[in-house]
Amino acid sequence: MARIGTSACGEFLAGCRNEAPLLLGVAPFGMIYGIAAGVPTWLAQLASAIVFAGAAQLVIVQMLAAGAGFVPIALTSGLLNLRHVLYSASMAEYVRHLPRRWRLVLAYVLTDEAYAVAVLHYQQRHAGEADQAEQADSGTQAAGMDEIADLRHWYFLGAGFTLWAGWQLSTAAGLLFGATIPAEWELDFAVPLTFIALLTLLLRERAGQAAALVAGLGALAFAALPYKLGLVAAIVLGLAAGAWTVRRLEQAR
Repeated sequence: MARIGTSACGEFLAGCRNEAPLLLGVAPFGMIYGIAAGVPTWLAQLASAIVFAGAAQLVIVQMLAAGAGFVPIALTSGLLNLRHVLYSASMAEYVRHLPRRWRLVLAYVLTDEAYAVAVLHYQQRHAGEADQAEQADSGTQAAGMDEIADLRHWYFLGAGFTLWAGWQLSTAAGLLFGATIPAEWELDFAVPLTFIALLTLLLRERAGQAAALVAGLGALAFAALPYKLGLVAAIVLGLAAGAWTVRRLEQAR
């Protein structure tokens, strides 16, 4: 039991450590939300703690400021967060064995940055275990690898917790000090840079590369469509390209 506990702690701290560099992009992002919130401080901070969805929170406060109604806000934020369904589908094979309480906690912290770090860890460990399993001489060794593999959700939790804590602190900084931040700092730059950084982390496989290329071209081709429908079309095309690439690679094996 002591060895398992130590390994769980090690996985959790590794997740915290590997997620920490991404806070450099998250901090300005959270401050932008805090500055733009336009609602009582306690409500803005509570929303960050409960909703915990940076892009959706920004869209919501912007639409509220523009006087949009409940239905448009709900539809827009829901469409914006559809990507989390894809994240969930990608992570399902790694966490389906966990108890419901664990899956609920991990679903709550499943954000863009946490997903990018956690899924790479799962994929790398899975590949390493597959190689070790081929070389294993006994069932005892395989059981030992399974025991270690079952602790990977602690890494996921560490990454998600680090991001959650950083988001709360950056939101608070924006709420408290937003009025003193010079406009020429233009903190908005952090939003696209954050997602570009995540993209570079995930472009290590052909399917991801194909999806990114097609989605990028689609976004340019359909940029003139109203209501940002060009982004929706680009997402659909990117997903189709990624799925097609996966099938072709499987057939080639």
